[in-house]
Amino acid sequence: MLLLRIMAVFLWVVAGCAAAVEVDFPGPPTEAVVLDIGHSCLDCGAIAPAALNGVRMTEFDFWYEYCYYTKKVIEAAGYPCVVCNRGMPPEDPRYKPWAERADVQHLGKPVEFPLRRAASIYSPDRVAAGIVSADYAVYRKAPAMVFLHHNSQGLKWSTKGMPAIILANRHNGVPLAESMAHVLNTTILNHGMDNGGKECSVETRHVDASRGGGWLNVCDDAGIPAVILEAAFMNNRHHMTFLSNPATARKYAEAVGHGVVHYLKNNRRAPHKRPDFNVPDDGSYGYKAESRQYKREIPGARYFYRELKSTAGWETNNAGRGSGKLAQRITGCKRSKKLKTRTSEHKPWNIGNEHQQKQEGQ
Repeated sequence: MLLLRIMAVFLWVVAGCAAAVEVDFPGPPTEAVVLDIGHSCLDCGAIAPAALNGVRMTEFDFWYEYCYYTKKVIEAAGYPCVVCNRGMPPEDPRYKPWAERADVQHLGKPVEFPLRRAASIYSPDRVAAGIVSADYAVYRKAPAMVFLHHNSQGLKWSTKGMPAIILANRHNGVPLAESMAHVLNTTILNHGMDNGGKECSVETRHVDASRGGGWLNVCDDAGIPAVILEAAFMNNRHHMTFLSNPATARKYAEAVGHGVVHYLKNNRRAPHKRPDFNVPDDGSYGYKAESRQYKREIPGARYFYRELKSTAGWETNNAGRGSGKLAQRITGCKRSKKLKTRTSEHKPWNIGNEHQQKQEGQ
């Protein structure tokens, strides 16, 4: 009987070790709201058509400089908060004081490329570029996760009202998105930052391929409310006039923080967690490349991104987004020759094995 008990304990320990996920993240795994600075120094994201107030701002630039004020509002309300970015620290010295002030946690590694799609370490059927930031939110047991972004409709100035939006994960993120949209609609949009009377709306997203769906899914699986902020447009002259002024830019960043705090103070919903990580849902393997690889064409999955055509892998293919050469000039980052752009060869748990077993049985 004693021997059986010892063997049972041994098997329990082994099973626990096998199920544990090995991570290499900065900071302790303590609970904190996570703010993710969108894109990286190799992909600056959306860019203004021209300079305003002497600066041609990028999406990455704005949030690298002003995320501190969002974080400060959240911490002042009594909630721990951490800022992260998927990439390496920019080499341009002008970023250094911003990084130190906000204590930005850079999650990139020298041998990794932030534009490369990869699988989540916590939800292996979730595939996206930059998914490491979502994994970091799970690691930090985040009560809320905000991916800080701006949007763009091209490289021509416009003054029309833009479709300001906050994207939320479908099971946990809508109350967070609604709180943030409420604050932006009552203090920023059409209250200093003209948007033609249009308000910020909320939309759920869950297919991995639908730009950010993979990030939101990883957080949703863990019961974390997560949103992607896309309320300001880099090609809207009214928006960029507002955001290029330090005083009003700070007001915008603080409004985002107040929206998060409003949610944290008023939310009473129990988190919805994924019941079975071995069973894919209608958002899993959203990219067709991964779907074909595992013989799992997911209904509604769409392939949004074209394959990177440049051998350097720097150019982005969406209107309004800067090329890699522009990103290098703005941020000072240089890409290592060791970096590769091919899709990560991720092997899922039961899904890939199931297909393999069928082949072996034939």
